Amino acid sequence: MSRILLKCLTITIISVTGSLLITGLIMHANDMHNKMGYVIAIVCPVLISPLISFIVIRQSEQLRRALEALSRVRDELEASNARLFEKSTRDSMTGLLNREAFFDHLDRVRAFQPCSLLIIDVDHFKKINDVHGHFVGDGALMAIARCITECVGSDDSIGRIGGEEFGVYLATKEDNRVDAIAELIRAAVNRIEYRTPDSMRVKLSVSIGGIVDISTGAVVDHFQTADRKLYEAKRKGRNCVFIQPAIREAA
Repeated sequence: MSRILLKCLTITIISVTGSLLITGLIMHANDMHNKMGYVIAIVCPVLISPLISFIVIRQSEQLRRALEALSRVRDELEASNARLFEKSTRDSMTGLLNREAFFDHLDRVRAFQPCSLLIIDVDHFKKINDVHGHFVGDGALMAIARCITECVGSDDSIGRIGGEEFGVYLATKEDNRVDAIAELIRAAVNRIEYRTPDSMRVKLSVSIGGIVDISTGAVVDHFQTADRKLYEAKRKGRNCVFIQPAIREAA
């Protein structure tokens, strides 16, 4: 309110000053010397300006506050929508991309940058659940998810694409690089010191299948190729890596 009154006072002073100036110029131009004219030039703005300016300024302030409130609501709504979208694309347990979000991301980015795919399956996961319980099994999945995250780069992406299955998008199409990262993940999972609540160590391992360079062709076909490589690793005794090399065009 004090700000509104200050503005009204300022406008009134400006109105009186302007009225006196105009009145003085008119009188001077017509060679008139009437003090009452100056009194009227003061009284009229004083009577009219405060009320009019108060109404206009108060409405302006109300509109400004309404716009500020609307802006805050919009910002809160955008933040809420962003949180909802983030939640809808994330696996609730591991925080990784869920299956749909992972493959959507894979299909989107492979068109403009190198792209390879790994599928990682936790070995003997059902046995972990059966022997130690689902709480321990969930903890094992989270530990492996963290381990995979630490092994890949900032341009790579990870998703939980099944119960105990993870997908990894690698921003490279170099055979040696893909092999090296897959082996790094496998070895790192082997080194995880994961224990049950009663301090019993649970040995963790993963089998990994993959395909190098999936920039062209259908994602589902590449996934099936990587999946076949994964089951090849399973048949060879688990805890190993099988990667389909990139198909090189003949010179």
